[in-house]
Amino acid sequence: MAMDRNLLALIKVVESGNLTRAAEQVGLAQPSLTKRLKLLEEEYGTKLFERRPHGMVPTEFGNTLYQHAKRIAQQHLQAAEAIAARKSGHLDIIRVGAGPVIRSYFMRPIYEALREEFTGLRLEFRNDVHLRNLPFLRNGQLDIVFGAIADDREEDGIETFPIVDSTLGMLAHERHPLFRKKSINARDLVDVPWIHYSDGGLASRMVQGFYTRHGLKAPDYDVRTTSLEFGLEMVSSGKFIMPATIELTNAFKLLRIDALPLEEPIDRFPIGAYVRTSSLRFPAVRRLIELAEDLGAAGSMQL
Repeated sequence: MAMDRNLLALIKVVESGNLTRAAEQVGLAQPSLTKRLKLLEEEYGTKLFERRPHGMVPTEFGNTLYQHAKRIAQQHLQAAEAIAARKSGHLDIIRVGAGPVIRSYFMRPIYEALREEFTGLRLEFRNDVHLRNLPFLRNGQLDIVFGAIADDREEDGIETFPIVDSTLGMLAHERHPLFRKKSINARDLVDVPWIHYSDGGLASRMVQGFYTRHGLKAPDYDVRTTSLEFGLEMVSSGKFIMPATIELTNAFKLLRIDALPLEEPIDRFPIGAYVRTSSLRFPAVRRLIELAEDLGAAGSMQL
């Protein structure tokens, strides 16, 4: 059974802000899509969109219906996935999203072990910070997303599996002046140029919390980037410092980059897997999570 196309039209218009683009995504002519939106407005007895110079903007009622429509779309996807799992019992392709560090040092041994057990299983990998991967998990384009697990990120139909506890510290090149100190406190970091490598907010909240605990204002970031490689390149200049997971610093030794000796870490947080509940019916998905948990328990994340 197809999802209600009126609600699907509403979702695409809200997310694209453009009738032409939304019509293409739904596979309708623009007049047909406009008619579906009108039918929704008649059904709910209220205006759902405002036409603005820069596009279609949902009203407060449109936003409310959009949130419910997204949940309906998610349930529809999961129902289809659950049926597929019962019918076939296996996946031909497993689709995984993760950031560059997990990609480089975590995925290869997992996939090699998984492929031995599920002959012919292919891997599709999306390399990006996890908050940009999560929408692809929700819409079915990814099966598993690895990344930091935030306490406030609970949602229906998505389960999380903590794999390893991680510590947010501070990276610097070995010739950085701060390495002359045996112990570094929050005040020592305030006037130093910072790089912010971020996955979309969690690291920022941790840094803000670190400074709040010490009665200080968090420093301004000189550079913000979602590219770990670029952040490390800037740190290699010897001028910048960058918050990062210190369990992974061995991976940066060849660059002569290491964790600064902070008196206390910026924060601690779990790294793990996000997966749709319906995907857990596939043995390959469950096994991939088990392999990741085994590597975490064995200390294989201590790179």
